[in-house]
Amino acid sequence: MTGTTKRTGGGVLPQKEKGFVSIRVRAPAGVLTAEQMEAVAAVSRRFGRGDVTLTLRLNAEVPWVRREDVPAAVEALEHAGLAVGSTGATVRSVVACKGTFCRHGIVDTQALARAIEACEGGRALPRKLKVAIAGCPNNCARVQFNDIGLMGEAYPAFDAAACSLCGACARVCREGGVAVVDEKVRFSADACIGCGDCIAVCPAGAVTAETEGVVVYLGGMAGRHVRTGVRAAGPLAPGDLPAFVHRTIDYFACHAEKGERFGEMMDRTGEEEVLSALTRPVPGRSSGEHGQSRSPDASRQ
Repeated sequence: MTGTTKRTGGGVLPQKEKGFVSIRVRAPAGVLTAEQMEAVAAVSRRFGRGDVTLTLRLNAEVPWVRREDVPAAVEALEHAGLAVGSTGATVRSVVACKGTFCRHGIVDTQALARAIEACEGGRALPRKLKVAIAGCPNNCARVQFNDIGLMGEAYPAFDAAACSLCGACARVCREGGVAVVDEKVRFSADACIGCGDCIAVCPAGAVTAETEGVVVYLGGMAGRHVRTGVRAAGPLAPGDLPAFVHRTIDYFACHAEKGERFGEMMDRTGEEEVLSALTRPVPGRSSGEHGQSRSPDASRQ
């Protein structure tokens, strides 16, 4: 059975009803196999009241488990290849939109989430840290409201010689950045947000990705106190993201005070100091090897 057996600690949450808890089951990249879902349902029927809830971070929870039944319930879940966790001062489950198979997806969000989970999932930290991945600027994962937010972007280049002037790119552009005027395609770089829809829809292959990758936002959080993350790096190649995220979490582990979220650490130490430390080239590697591409604005000037 496909799944993870990685134990990360935690995962048992007290309910307001005395003597009952909910057990949180990690769903890597928000995906459980049909067999794993059946196993969660079986545990709920046996130890709970037959209910399974879904968390905002795409995990599953079995409520109404009696405290004395927790060891047996956790053992049954682990036997099915499932891991209990994603609570406390740790790296919480990575949220990924369905960009892997969504028609708007620019990057394989679920593969990237699994790669980050494999290295960082459940890691103990001064305070909880949340990572979210959006496959495109539609931003279904709300990445700017996570400690680390990743979003796919693709900026187009137009080949006038190959263009058939069908107007598909203009019709699909929701920002008004593309138009067919006087038998020519007019493109506004200022209006483009990097969704890549015009690239995907062109039947002649006349629109290609000039700049494509993943941008990084840092320091966001929601809840009682809202802070919007700042754009910190990118576009980066997807393959470079796990190392960048690891470096970022290492920095947080070393510099954050106990109980302090990433954005709060940035406010205390200075945003520019944090961004400079995380985006400067790694010694012995060129900027290209680090995966840093030209900024979207610079690439289209």
